[in-house]
Amino acid sequence: RAATGPDASNAVHRGAVAGAMGTGPRGGRKVREREAAAAAGDVGPAAAAADDDDALSRESVAKRTRLDDRTSAKPPPVGGVDPADVDRKAAAVLEKKGFAAAAVARALEAVAPTADDAATSFNEQKRRRTAAAQAWLERHAELYELPRGMLEDVKARRAGSSGADGGAGARDGDDDAEEDDENRDISERAKGLIAKGLLPIHEAYVLRNQKSTAPAGEHARTAPAAAGTAGAGAQDRSRTGKSLRARRIEKAERDAADLCRHVATGTRCPHGDSCTRVHDANAWMRRKPADLPGRCPFARGGSPCPYGLRCRFAASHGEEKESGDARGDGAYSGSYSYAAASGDALARGTPEAWSRESEVTGAGTSPTGAHPNDGSYLENPPAAELNAFPDSLQRELARNEYPMRRSDAVLRRMDVPVRCLSYRQVENSQAARRAWEEVKPRVPVPRSGGRGGTLGEEGAREARGGSKKLDLRGKLYVAPLTTVGNLPFRRVCVALGADVTISEMAMASNILKGVRSELALLRRHPSERLFGVQVCGGHPDLMARCGEFLDNEVDCDFVDVNMGCPIDGVCAKGAGSTLLRDEVGLARMKKLVQAMSGSMQRTPLTIKVRMGYDDDPSKYVAHDVLKDARAWGAAAATLHGRTRAQRYSRLADWRYIRRCAAVASPSGLPLVGNGDVFSFKDYERHMRGGTLATCMIGRGALIKPWVLTEIKERRVWDISASERLAIFGDFARHGLEHWGSDERGVETTRRFMMEWMSYTHRYVPVGLLESGVAQKMHLRPAPYAGRNELETLLASDAVEDWSRVAEMFLGKPAPGFSFVPKHKSNSYSAESAVALASAQAASYDDDVEENG
Repeated sequence: RAATGPDASNAVHRGAVAGAMGTGPRGGRKVREREAAAAAGDVGPAAAAADDDDALSRESVAKRTRLDDRTSAKPPPVGGVDPADVDRKAAAVLEKKGFAAAAVARALEAVAPTADDAATSFNEQKRRRTAAAQAWLERHAELYELPRGMLEDVKARRAGSSGADGGAGARDGDDDAEEDDENRDISERAKGLIAKGLLPIHEAYVLRNQKSTAPAGEHARTAPAAAGTAGAGAQDRSRTGKSLRARRIEKAERDAADLCRHVATGTRCPHGDSCTRVHDANAWMRRKPADLPGRCPFARGGSPCPYGLRCRFAASHGEEKESGDARGDGAYSGSYSYAAASGDALARGTPEAWSRESEVTGAGTSPTGAHPNDGSYLENPPAAELNAFPDSLQRELARNEYPMRRSDAVLRRMDVPVRCLSYRQVENSQAARRAWEEVKPRVPVPRSGGRGGTLGEEGAREARGGSKKLDLRGKLYVAPLTTVGNLPFRRVCVALGADVTISEMAMASNILKGVRSELALLRRHPSERLFGVQVCGGHPDLMARCGEFLDNEVDCDFVDVNMGCPIDGVCAKGAGSTLLRDEVGLARMKKLVQAMSGSMQRTPLTIKVRMGYDDDPSKYVAHDVLKDARAWGAAAATLHGRTRAQRYSRLADWRYIRRCAAVASPSGLPLVGNGDVFSFKDYERHMRGGTLATCMIGRGALIKPWVLTEIKERRVWDISASERLAIFGDFARHGLEHWGSDERGVETTRRFMMEWMSYTHRYVPVGLLESGVAQKMHLRPAPYAGRNELETLLASDAVEDWSRVAEMFLGKPAPGFSFVPKHKSNSYSAESAVALASAQAASYDDDVEENG
């Protein structure tokens, strides 16, 4: 029956307000407030409804203008419910439950609302969207993106569904589907361990209880079992306990106690009594440590050793080169002879103990060609490294007397002020420019056949030819790796199949200051066929000047700018990933690339970026950058499939990399994908689409550098422990040639070798894995024992065991030697650490239902 009188008026009022307010969660409260005001007589129902209409209209307009700029402002559908509001509320609910924000965004994008949903109220739509998105997350999200409370149920459901459908199609995307298909024929135990983030190792090699005696033998060691080991992202003072000032004082004391290099080689010291080094050779020789066995890496082929008496192999300087330096098994004889003489039980075995066992590796799996440690390298002196800058050039940079005519002209044309110089430096720069123009213009370093020789002290230089062409298609590209991507490591990678190598990241500001340690990062070995230099900086004026210097003086095939570095100190200077954070950074990135490419006439410029700064798919900007990078002046680009917030956690997003490759393709920009390439199947899977130029291999090459050989030869290499040890022998020889054969060079080689071992011990030999299982970078291995004593030693994460391996090639370390690894970056999830601890406590139970 129709209402009449005041009740009818109030009913009309309630209907009008409800229609204006829609069905939002706060509508009921506001309606009650309006009703209370009308009942009190403060305002009439009609006036209240009119005021409400105006206020709510203004509020609705304001709300629509606050929507994401990428979304066009659309009027809400009938009923007043905005789908964007529903998604925001549903995302908030899911994130409050513990789901990762990036996974929630993917779920809401994958699950589209139905037609029936649009006809329901706001709260009902939010409930349906939340339930649908949560169901999608439970089926497709990674374990680390789920709340801890539901891990057990999700693992149980996935384990059951994988047995029903064979594991195929569990995820969206070509890469994920093929990865699931790759592990389709593995055992139920292996599937359960993989679901927990653990690497399935054959039960015969797993250490079930670390506290008890190892069942596989007394030589058993433990592989990495948990995150948070020494050196986890700490600064040097936190790692070593010494301040920068204390380390400088120690260095000065070591230098003062060292023999003068001129006296060591039998020449007269030009500094005379003012020299700060020791000149009494006899007294210094009495304190010198005993020489190492083996031959000097420099005194061969008739060439003298540049270190003279300071060389740790000085006893071999006067000996004639003997034939037969190679062991029957291809191992380096000098290194092994020292290990045997030192009483190491590991080295007292027969040569057959280090040969390649056919029953372990199988037939037809030996590497192609002779191994570099076969003794043939003793026939000739070591090749001179390139980009060894003279002292005069370093002084010019330090005093800001190096002329920068091209970059200054480019910056003036772009109306970019030069703020990287002080007033005094500007005066020096102007004076140097006038001096160079009055005498003779400076010409670049010569290049012949794409690479030049070591720079001389003085003299005019011939200009190079036209600009170089950069072709990365199908070439194996080793990523720039801070600390561990040094020249000896790159030489190892070249011998194993690398086509493109690049220097460690150097700071542009330090290069322009002439810092010797920074200039040393630009060294190149002649064996590096296609070599690039990576620099980092965040401002156009700084990078334009650095680009001109590199173009003139450095022998390289391309210059790469790191715009994705996640290190806090780099980002604090406005460089690295900071350029991807907001519109200001992107505008600065554009000017940086334009200014730097304009100041480089001969060397191609490439850029390296991440997906974005924040771990939010709506804030990914790499696709916008790569769309225009070619027009800015970049010859190629590399995309790391992670954000700055992720650093090196989680898996790389190759779906987004493929999307960016499609965006960059119309402009002709070659794109290199980067992230988690650990086998030749990974490489071929990512390259199959044909949109990428190649893949950059980073930590995969650190953990198992022979992945380069696997990709070249399209096979899985079950490398033996003796072959892995021979690779460390290569590194030791390359390190002595690069850092020197004196005491400092030996200890520097030792430290960098042990830095590398902090990655190589993560490798699990193929023969130890369950049948059909391939090692992935995000799967955490359980403690295990190797097939022999050496293999177990190489799997150890103990620093003393790393030192033991280094002793085989470099002798005993100096007294007081200590080492803490500098880097710790892995893709292991926190859940896998919990799962491993739980498995160890339960004696590594094979029950796939066990919660991690």
